[in-house]
Amino acid sequence: MWWSRRHLLAFLLLALLPGLNGCGFKPLYGQQDDITVEEFRRIVIEQPENRLTQQIRNHLLDMLTPLGTPEQPLYRLELKAVETVASVLVTRSDETTRNNLNLNINYRLQDYRTGTLVWSGSVSSLVSYNLVRADYANLVSERDARARAARDGAEQLRISLGNFFSRRQKSQKPAG
Repeated sequence: MWWSRRHLLAFLLLALLPGLNGCGFKPLYGQQDDITVEEFRRIVIEQPENRLTQQIRNHLLDMLTPLGTPEQPLYRLELKAVETVASVLVTRSDETTRNNLNLNINYRLQDYRTGTLVWSGSVSSLVSYNLVRADYANLVSERDARARAARDGAEQLRISLGNFFSRRQKSQKPAG
C-alpha cells in the first residue's frame, strides 16, 4: 500500500491545522503582531555593566531594534545578569568532566519619560559543556557556553516582552 505512516501523519497534521487557528494558537516564531514589533522598536536598552550583559544586550539590539536606536523611545530596558557554574559529572577520582552554566537575567522595563516600572521579570538559561585535560580547550568551551546562554537568554527575554505587549494590547482593546 502506498500510504505509509509518514503520509498518514502528514495528512492528519494538515487536516488539524485549520482548527488550531480558531483556538487562539499562534506559532511562537511566526509573524508577530505589528503592534508588538512597533513596541519593540521603541525600547532603549541600557548600557551594560560587564561583558556578559554586553553580549545579551547585543543580541537584544539585533532582535528588538534592528533599525537602530529609536528616535522617540517609549521604554527603557535595564538588565542584570548573574551566572553560576556547577559541576555535573564528577569521576570517582574527583575529576570534573562536565559543568552546567546557569544564566539568570533580571529585567525591568520602565517608561522612558517618567521612569515608572511597566513590567519586570526574569528569565534563565542553562547550558552544559564538557571539560577535558587541556586548559585552553576548557576555556574555549566555557566561553562558548556563555555565548550560547547569552543568546538563549536574550531570545527568552524577547519572547517574554512579546507576550507582555500582546497581553496588554488585548486587554486595551474595547469589548465589542
